[in-house]
Amino acid sequence: MTSSRKILAFVLVLLTAVTLACSTASIPGLGQGPPATATPVGDYLTLEIPAFTASLAAGELVGGARLEYLGKSPDGGYRVAIDGQEVVKRSGDSLIWSGVIGPGVLATLNLRVTTSLLGELPVAGSVKLHILYPEVLELTAVPQLPDARHFSNIVINYSVPAGQTIPGTTLVYDGLTQQAGIDVAQISNGSRQTNHAVGDSLVWAGKLRDNVYVRYTLRIISFNENSVQVGGLAEIWIEK
Repeated sequence: MTSSRKILAFVLVLLTAVTLACSTASIPGLGQGPPATATPVGDYLTLEIPAFTASLAAGELVGGARLEYLGKSPDGGYRVAIDGQEVVKRSGDSLIWSGVIGPGVLATLNLRVTTSLLGELPVAGSVKLHILYPEVLELTAVPQLPDARHFSNIVINYSVPAGQTIPGTTLVYDGLTQQAGIDVAQISNGSRQTNHAVGDSLVWAGKLRDNVYVRYTLRIISFNENSVQVGGLAEIWIEK
């Protein structure tokens, strides 16, 4: 993928994150607003890449899924093996797959073959990653994982009620307070507590499972006494 295509993909997901956040955000200083509904986690955590792109050479898999590009067909189509069954796809055709890509990690791919500009098989669409039974642990940094499956441009948009944790992190929204007469959001992480204004950054790295590492680059979108809205991007590493 060229640098211009990477920049375009990043802009698309960033615009998606901002649009999603602004559509549900409440503005501090305009009253308490209705109580927020917590973003559910339960027994799994779902992360989504709405603008996933990849360009494959023959023999490569899409994101560790059992979607393998085999090469061009005699009539110019794309030979693809889906769960071992060979089919021929053409520009605009769908590539849909769901299954396990690592211990405790399920993926759902909803892709389409795009126009071939660079590489033999370009695909684009959405990817959802489902992390089963997450056990969140903070790390100072994500270690080097050259053999792990890596996904970036994951869009994050969470509404977190006061007293609850931002999903997939150890960060807790403690509510609204004032600093120098200005409303700020209190975020705690264990015994540490920090104050954040609208637009401030939140960076967190850690593990979701023994084989799953994540790094969030978030910002405070809005907050009131009841909830905080955070949005941004994340990237994830999944060891096989």
